[in-house]
Order: sequence, then C-alpha cells, then structure tokens
Amino acid sequence: MSIGNVFDVSVRAMSAYQQAIDVTSNNISNASNPDYARQKVQFATVTAENGRGAGVTISDVQRIKDDLLGVQIRNYQSKSSDANKRSQVLSQIESIISEPSDNGLSNYMTQFFNSWDQLSAQPNSTPLRLNVIQKAQSVSDRFTQILNGLNDIQTTLQTEALNDVSTINAYLKDLNGLNQRISESEMRGIKANELKDQRDALIGKLSEMVNVSVQNNPNGSVSVNVGGLFGSDLNTYNQFDMKIVNGQMRLVSQTDSSAVAMLNSGELYAVSDLYSNKISQYKSSIENLETVFVNKINEVHMSGNTLVQGAVSKTGIPFFGELDVNGNVINTIANGQLQINPQILDNPANIAASDAANNDGNGNNANKMAQLLDSKLSELNGQNLLDNYSTILNNIGLDKVSSDNTIQSSEAILLKLDNQETSTSGVSLDEEMANVLKFQRSYDAASKMVKIADEMIQTILQMV
Repeated sequence: MSIGNVFDVSVRAMSAYQQAIDVTSNNISNASNPDYARQKVQFATVTAENGRGAGVTISDVQRIKDDLLGVQIRNYQSKSSDANKRSQVLSQIESIISEPSDNGLSNYMTQFFNSWDQLSAQPNSTPLRLNVIQKAQSVSDRFTQILNGLNDIQTTLQTEALNDVSTINAYLKDLNGLNQRISESEMRGIKANELKDQRDALIGKLSEMVNVSVQNNPNGSVSVNVGGLFGSDLNTYNQFDMKIVNGQMRLVSQTDSSAVAMLNSGELYAVSDLYSNKISQYKSSIENLETVFVNKINEVHMSGNTLVQGAVSKTGIPFFGELDVNGNVINTIANGQLQINPQILDNPANIAASDAANNDGNGNNANKMAQLLDSKLSELNGQNLLDNYSTILNNIGLDKVSSDNTIQSSEAILLKLDNQETSTSGVSLDEEMANVLKFQRSYDAASKMVKIADEMIQTILQMV
C-alpha cells in the first residue's frame, strides 16, 4: 500500500469513527426521551479497484425498532385509553346516583312508602298527609337530578367528541407533513430517523383516540387508517366529522358522510359508545322505573277515596298529573320531574287514604299504597320497585368494574411491552459509553496512522 493510500484509508477511518461517535452521542443525549429509538452504526469495508481493502465507511445508520411490538403497543394503548375514559365517566355517573346514601333514590322511595304506612294508621292527620306530599316531592326531585345529571354528561361527551375529532384531524394532517419530509430526506439519501420517531409518537397519540392500522411503504412513508377508513399517507390526508344519527354518535369522513369509521377502541370510541348506548340505556331504565312508579301510584290512588268534603268524599283522583276533559290522566311527568296533582298540593284532604266512600277513619288504601314497595310488578319483569332500581345500579357497577379490570390488565400488558421495547429500542448508557470509548480509540488509531504516514513522507523528502 502506498503512502497516499495510507492517508486515504486513515482519513476515511477518522471520518467514519467521528460519525459513529456523533451517533452514539445522540443516543446518550436522548436516553431519557421516551419517543426516541436507538440508532446503530453499520460499518462496511471499502474495496479498491484492485480488490484490496481500502478502509472503512458507514453504510447505514440503523434505527432499532420492532414494528410488530409497535403494533401491539398501539392496540393496548387504544384499549387502555378506552377503559380509562369509561371508568372516568362511570365514576361521574355513580356520583350522580349517590347510592347507597341518605340522598339516594332508594332511600327516598322507601321514605315515601313509609309515609303511606304512617298515614294508614292515622288517615285523618293533616301533618301525615303533608308528609306524604313532601316525600313525594323528594322522590320527584331525585329522579330529576339523576336524569338531568345523565343528560349533562351526554352533553359534555358530545363536546368532548367534537374536540377529539379536531385533535384527530390535526394528527392526520401532521402525519401527512411528516411523511412528506421523511420521503424527501430518504430520496436524497439522508436518514430521517428523528422524523420517524416523531411520526411514531404521533401515531401513538392517535391510537389513544381511535383504533388505527399502519402500513409501511417502500419510500419511508406510512399509510394510516382510522376505524377502517383512510386517514393519512404521503400524498394526502382525510378529515372527519362527528354526526349524531338517530341518537347514535358516528365518526364520518368530511368528503363522504356515508363513510362511517368502525371504532372499537380508543377514547373517542368510549365517548361515542357511552353517549349512544350505555347512558341512553341507563336513562331508559330509570325513565321506565319512573313511569311504572307513577302509574302504580295513580292506579292505587284513583281506586281510593279522599276525606269527606262537602258531605261526600271523592274518588278517581290521580296522585300524579291531572285529568283531562275525557277523564284521562295527563301531565304526570315533565322533563323527568314528577308532577304532583295540583288538587293534592292545594288540599291534602284530596289524598285518597280510604278504600271506602265517606269513611275518613279508613286507612286501607294508604296501607295498600305502602305495600306497593314490595309488590312484584309484571311491568318490571317480576321485580319490585327497589329490586328493579338495584338491577340498574348493578348494571352500572358491572360496567365500572369491567372498565377497571380492563385498565389493570391493559396496563400490566403495556408495562411488559414497554419493557420489551426499551430493551430493543431504548438506550443503554453503559453500552453507549463503551461504544464511545471503542470508537474514540479507533479514531485515535486512525489519526496516528495519518501521523505515521506524514513522518514517512517527511523522511523521504529529507532523503531527496
């Protein structure tokens, strides 16, 4: 090998090991960056025209990333985000329902029927009649509070869904921009590893919102789908809207409202499912309980008799609502609020505690009313009022437990997957420091070769 070749080989080696030190330094500086994927220098031998070795060069700076592991992490991130959102909202619902407690609907219903039991023993007592009205108002207020609370949560979820869609649209636009920058860099032969880290982090955030699928393309870009619909790639990106169709929240493409994303995980899926299905079911069950409660109270009350007024008692008076001109009961419930008959509010003597006409001392109808608490009702599938309410609460509780269990299992799996990813893509400071020393020594050796070659040239020049 000529002295000139020694210079070339040595300078090439110095350049390669300087780049290797730069890559290693970048790894060390990003050791605490959770979005960073470790980079590894790939060395290659330079071959001269005569087939002899001509030193070393860097053939590639490899980004250490396990794509299959990334898919699994995104899937469980999406499930975990879904479960966390459900658990958060269900906790709010449990706070609104406030069971078991003195302020719970079950306690108020029990007090209401107990007030009838007390009235049955003293049917002429005005204070006990006023107590029945007061307890009825408490039941009415509690029904209203629960239903209004559920309505408020649905309104909040609708606002959150709109915000989530705006965030998703921004992510898809940013992904398109990153795809373009990555592709342009790769076409110029420049590694875009840092940009790919940014893109993966963005896809991870997107997967927390909705279920996504990702396809790697040869030009370095990726194609991302959202709920089975096109989301973003190198050339363009999709934008979405949130629509309410027949009470169902749907994520649709802005360019084609008939294209509906099939969501099955992520925060937005939790929001849409809670809004469209779960909370609507809870409301429907509570409204049905309220309706049955009103109808049964009215049924018994209309069969009874009021106190004697003007020498006669009256019958056929509903406790809730009022009679129209045709004798039909109307206006029993308005916006979730039970409407106590104005005739009863104005005159407690119109409470029908007796089961016999003109018999003020008779409390049999009040006793019959009190027994409704434990009566099995066909309208409630053979359950009594409190049992049916307990079933509603159990369903909410089971949904909450299911969400909490999913959180625990998803986070446990995510922890294992994150540890695997760290071992694969994470930076080991010990390993990187060892590489720094190795590359520095190689650089020093190459620089000494340059010095030796220079001394050889100086010796030759002195001999001339």
